[in-house]
Amino acid sequence: MADNYKLENNLRKLRFEHDEISQQELANAVGVTRLTIHSIETGKFNPSVALALKIAGFFEKSVEEVFYIKKE
Repeated sequence: MADNYKLENNLRKLRFEHDEISQQELANAVGVTRLTIHSIETGKFNPSVALALKIAGFFEKSVEEVFYIKKE
């Protein structure tokens, strides 16, 4: 895929909709640090496929409902 595409996500929205859970609570649930969740939310870090699946599973969503590609 060309470099002008970026992985975006709906993590903040999903956390808000999920009783406004904190980044730390999500991190604990999927086995990573709060900084990892923050870095994913802000687009500084792309999660592994396994982590993306864990996050999607936590929210009971498909991976595509949590993560999507945006053309810059």
